[in-house]
Amino acid sequence: MNMDIKELFAKLKSGKGKGRSSGGVVAFFEKNPKMKIIIPAIFFAISVLVAIVIVVKTSTAKVPELNVSSGEAGTNKVEVLPEDVREAEKLDGITDSEMFNEAVLAHPKVTAIIYNGEGYYTATVETDNAHYPNLTVGQYVAGSDWLVENITADQVIFSCNGQKITVKY
Repeated sequence: MNMDIKELFAKLKSGKGKGRSSGGVVAFFEKNPKMKIIIPAIFFAISVLVAIVIVVKTSTAKVPELNVSSGEAGTNKVEVLPEDVREAEKLDGITDSEMFNEAVLAHPKVTAIIYNGEGYYTATVETDNAHYPNLTVGQYVAGSDWLVENITADQVIFSCNGQKITVKY
């Protein structure tokens, strides 16, 4: 008995196949009325499980840690500020080339020292005239002749023309 696919679908739609009085799906639900509730509940439960798995996988993704050196225990705080120059009145005629000279360094303050996971320190230094974030060893400060010679967990050492200034954290 060979049957064309079109004929098969026509029989299923009309319900004239194998002695059934209605279509296959309709007949199934007529014989099993509870399945009208069970099947959608199963699909809903599977959807909820998939959503939970997605949320758990994304929430347990590894986030890189930030190592912060702080002056006081339990107060790890990082402020990333842009480099800025204080108001012109406070500069009293100091030019850019003189910005980080010894007179300007008379009141330096190390506000942060951060140990990078790659094995080096960065420092943030404030003076009466400017704010210098993210200073690293080998970097010249604000286009001046002052070089960041060394940064440790508790101090920053600057050098210029054989002169050294150590600023403690």
